[in-house]
Amino acid sequence: MALSKARTDARVAMALHWSHRLGVLMAGRFTVLLGFALWALTGRSMATWWLWLSILLWGPVEAVGVRLVRTEVELVRAGGIGSSRMTMGTAIQLICIVVIFGLMSAKP
Repeated sequence: MALSKARTDARVAMALHWSHRLGVLMAGRFTVLLGFALWALTGRSMATWWLWLSILLWGPVEAVGVRLVRTEVELVRAGGIGSSRMTMGTAIQLICIVVIFGLMSAKP
């Protein structure tokens, strides 16, 4: 919906609402917290810079999700027309998640 012309369909907005809420935000929170807990339980050093950067990068994902994506989805669900803020929000979230994944996979 963020990239298509279906920015006015309330059914698509409802599906996007749940997929964004459960698939991106809730699953991402769980993954970051579980990764942090497993790292701490294995006795590895907590002074690793990329671990803390990955956790801090989750903040923009949450903020953009609430301020840009969720507000636009709610607008479309109410019958309005979505704007480019949703596209910009999903792009920012994607970039942050890719950087987090890259940091966790590369382990510099």
